[in-house]
Amino acid sequence: MAKTYYPTTQNLYIMDAIILCGGLGTRIRTVTKDSYPKAMVEISGKTILEWEMTWLKKHGVEHAILAVRHLAAYIEEQFGNTYETGYGEISVSYSREHEKLGSGGAVKLAKNFVTSSDVLIMNGDIITNFNLKEMIARYKQDKKNGSIAIAKMKSPFGIVETTDSDDIIEFKEKPILNHWIHAGVDIFAEDILDRFPEKGQMEETIFVKLAEENQLRAYRIDPRFFWRSIDNPKDVQETERDWKGL
Repeated sequence: MAKTYYPTTQNLYIMDAIILCGGLGTRIRTVTKDSYPKAMVEISGKTILEWEMTWLKKHGVEHAILAVRHLAAYIEEQFGNTYETGYGEISVSYSREHEKLGSGGAVKLAKNFVTSSDVLIMNGDIITNFNLKEMIARYKQDKKNGSIAIAKMKSPFGIVETTDSDDIIEFKEKPILNHWIHAGVDIFAEDILDRFPEKGQMEETIFVKLAEENQLRAYRIDPRFFWRSIDNPKDVQETERDWKGL
């Protein structure tokens, strides 16, 4: 049964957040040793999940629903029902998967805990400091059923520029490419969650359908802000080096 949540009246616009943090974190097991979830990897003195909830609270989100599965009890023991972010407390609920549902299925299950008319959905392995309030305002202005944050892709490899005769004229070490990727932060109208699959990835199902219906808008994250998905040990090292905080 869903927990009853009573938001404060401080924010003119209330939005719950679902954080997807139930994955196995296979590619980062050399860091976690499979003793704690990927979302609990530390970056600059805080876990990824702590950074995420602090960022959400900073921008007015007061209720985080953690979609958990792998090592779920570890996360629940760490956070309980509230977390003090430094910007005030954020209320915490837990939607526990008992089998692998995929991102779409996890969101649909977590809908039972949603109390707001619009919902933010966030991957549990993202470190960012972009202006979420601006994304929310743009979503409300667009009057679409969904808004998808996108970020410019950083090349995982060095880029080599050559002449037609194969002379190397420039070498760029992992530059930012002129390609946009899904940034793992999305906003949807609450009733759209009914259309999410019982099982399956949201990117392969509901995203495709809403795009066909012209009901999705992109929110481009300004490259001056930090955004990084933490997928492997190298991501942890580079984020530790580059992350300046919220």
